[in-house]
Amino acid sequence: MPGWQVIAWGVVAALPVSALVTAFALPTEPVHLTDQAVLGMAYIAAVSQFGGFVMWYRGTAAIGVPRASRIQLAQPLLTLVWSVLLMGEEPSPPAPVAALIVLGCIAATQRARS
Repeated sequence: MPGWQVIAWGVVAALPVSALVTAFALPTEPVHLTDQAVLGMAYIAAVSQFGGFVMWYRGTAAIGVPRASRIQLAQPLLTLVWSVLLMGEEPSPPAPVAALIVLGCIAATQRARS
């Protein structure tokens, strides 16, 4: 089964639990459905989540699981860099150290041969 079908069925399988949790959470959270809010949620669901999964699985199939997994290790480092550059975040002193450790692990896995 292709990856996009797996994730689609995963979303369908999770629907009963998601609906139940939502039903219990709605009374405690104020919800104001506006056109903008509904369109934003539809975008996140269709493009960011489902579309991202489709592209991730296609990319993983194209380059192989081991290489894709090593690339995914760079996410914490990239998140730190983009949060500083785009959002003006000031990371705590240990954050760059942890990022460098992750970068070292990525470099080590790139050199490792099975």
